Amino acid sequence: MKNFFAQFKKDKGFAMLFTVLVISVILSIALGISDLTFKQTLLSNSAKNSQLAFYQADSGVECAMYYDLTLGQLSHGTVLADAPQQITCGGNTASLVSSQSTTDYFVYQEDIANNNPCYSIIFDKTYATSQKDVVSSRGFSTCQANPQQVERGLSVSY
Repeated sequence: MKNFFAQFKKDKGFAMLFTVLVISVILSIALGISDLTFKQTLLSNSAKNSQLAFYQADSGVECAMYYDLTLGQLSHGTVLADAPQQITCGGNTASLVSSQSTTDYFVYQEDIANNNPCYSIIFDKTYATSQKDVVSSRGFSTCQANPQQVERGLSVSY
């Protein structure tokens, strides 16, 4: 009987050590899974913002081509005074914000003051030698600058 109690005293801390070891392994697995979930959430949000920005850029290019090809309001030789001050497509209005010269180069920015997606459009018809017009559009996932803002651009030559 004396030998039995001596063995029991010798293994007294083993259960505590084993419990701490098992809890540590379970905790590290849980932390790994939660970190992976967090990163996947960020990636999914980034993909959504990228898609929003791309669709805005596409909308801007389509709007620009509509004003140029269908309405003919920004043909070659259009001077700053004759350029429309605003263009409206799909219920969204973009205003003329700048021009690098007095003719054939115009920049429009969508008028959004809140955190919605928006676009800007550049009409560039200054390439007289190549006979190609260029319309570029930049789409933004949010109009207000922040670290999670995503920008996508499209350019069409015709």
